[in-house]
Amino acid sequence: MTVKYRVRSETCSTDSDGQEHYECSIEVQSIENWLGDAVSMIANKEDLEGWKGYLDICTAGCSCEHTGSVCNNPAGCGRRCISLPREVDTVIGVNIGGQPVLGYSSLFEFHLNGPGSCRTVCEWKWQDQLGGHPTYRDLPRPSKVVAYLGSPEDNGKAVIIYGYDSAGNVLRRKENGCWLDGYRVPTIYGLAVPDVDAPEIARIKGLYKDPTVAEIRLSTVDNSGTTGVLLTVMEPDETLPQYRRIQLNRSCNWARIAYLKTNPTFKSRFDHIPLRSRPALLFALQARRCSTDVTRIAEFHSYEADAFRLELEAQQKAEPPVYFPIQVIDMSNPRDKFDYDIR
Repeated sequence: MTVKYRVRSETCSTDSDGQEHYECSIEVQSIENWLGDAVSMIANKEDLEGWKGYLDICTAGCSCEHTGSVCNNPAGCGRRCISLPREVDTVIGVNIGGQPVLGYSSLFEFHLNGPGSCRTVCEWKWQDQLGGHPTYRDLPRPSKVVAYLGSPEDNGKAVIIYGYDSAGNVLRRKENGCWLDGYRVPTIYGLAVPDVDAPEIARIKGLYKDPTVAEIRLSTVDNSGTTGVLLTVMEPDETLPQYRRIQLNRSCNWARIAYLKTNPTFKSRFDHIPLRSRPALLFALQARRCSTDVTRIAEFHSYEADAFRLELEAQQKAEPPVYFPIQVIDMSNPRDKFDYDIR
């Protein structure tokens, strides 16, 4: 990794012999961190094409055991929940099984004129469930959890589950004579079995994983020890998994999602920088440099404005002259108006 050293402060003192001594405090900054700060500075101000993405994703079942019309599915609860990949930052739009739908915030279920959480409605919609979910899906029932390793080099790496067991007790473990929060899942390559005294986990509220060489999958395991439900797949650099979820009001098998990507983190000189204007990046780096000196705040704002302007100009040049229709919410009439004759 390329490292940049910068003198933060310098002091001079004189000893009894009249000799001057200089002391410097050195701050170490990596160029990768500076690039991440500079790119985020521009991305947070604009609607950039380099941050837009589209994905087709399968739905997952809910965590409840209801039957009937809770999910508008005669077979019971399921196929309404979507945990988004880690690169998804903000959902722009959702298409449920080919059907364009409206989106609602997580507080919409409390609206006095809305359908609430129980009533079903005619229109199709999706609702934001915010982030902070440690797994792709919730536990369908209290279960023991095992880990599947992708590399023998990850033997013994820590995978810790924070939450509650089937009796409602906080998950705890004893290490080196000390009691700590969380249950540590055994990590043995080629062998995914729970401990003899492993608890049945009822709810997972957090996960921690050491950096690994390969991916690690977490799954429930039944009494046979051969089948279970996949909970999550943690990538090598994931240490604290946090996923954003949305919920659909209709059961379906898949959805198409337009989204904004999370701001990138740079780890090597070969990582892609999703900006169109090279001068914009250089001005953003100058702004990042000035931001550490309180006497150069005016320069910081000047460089930041120039970086924003240059990238915006490059973005506007690349935008095609296409038509985007205005969205109109019509909740007082039947949704299907194919038989309307307006001639």
